[in-house]
Amino acid sequence: MKLNCKGSTNPGMVRTNNEDYFACFPDYSLFIVADGMGGHNAGEVASKTAVESIHSYFVENIKQIKSAKIDVVEFIKKAIRHANRVVFQRAQKNPEEEGMGTTVVVFFFYNSKAYIGWVGDSRAYISRIDIDGKRFISQITTDHSLVQEQITEGIITQEDADKYNIKDIITRAVGFNPEVEADCVMLKELHKGDIFMACSDGYYRYFKLVEIGNVFLQFSSDEIAEEMVKQACNSGGEDNVTILTVYVEEV
Repeated sequence: MKLNCKGSTNPGMVRTNNEDYFACFPDYSLFIVADGMGGHNAGEVASKTAVESIHSYFVENIKQIKSAKIDVVEFIKKAIRHANRVVFQRAQKNPEEEGMGTTVVVFFFYNSKAYIGWVGDSRAYISRIDIDGKRFISQITTDHSLVQEQITEGIITQEDADKYNIKDIITRAVGFNPEVEADCVMLKELHKGDIFMACSDGYYRYFKLVEIGNVFLQFSSDEIAEEMVKQACNSGGEDNVTILTVYVEEV
């Protein structure tokens, strides 16, 4: 499998600091985006700590996957739970970081499969070419947010949600509590030309799915991340914005 990762992040047009963090670890086919939150710049501590903790968990325990001692989905969930404990315990020891937390999206590619784990409302998408040669886009993740829970329960519609002012209320985050439940899905078949994209909410809040998909049609895989960040900033840039793409060059 041959993968090509590109990423871009920007504090946006309003905020002075950037609490988003992303990293590519090609040696482990591991790619992560995190969107931190917390006072006194603790959000940027939470996001970086979470990403580094997930990576270190992979480094120290990857043999469990290779020896088939653990299911990959469960392994990713354990990695995120490990990061949660690290962030939470750090916040308990440092009063200025109390209450910090972060979202996280994890891409892990193994045995020609893609695994996507997440906590919070940062999102993952896949852009794929169908049998007719046309590129389409799908959202992989489901937000851990109050709005999404109300949509799922049938309390409100998606149209109602677009008008709500509570979009930023998340129901799960890494570091807020001693334990957290992560979600993880597996895509069984990868195709050459697939493009996976992870982003913080500072990007998708401005665009509908069809508009996001159009970027994949108009720009190369090397250009998508920077273009999306630029578009979010031009649309208001009220929050930090981060884009990470993983292009499947060969399966």
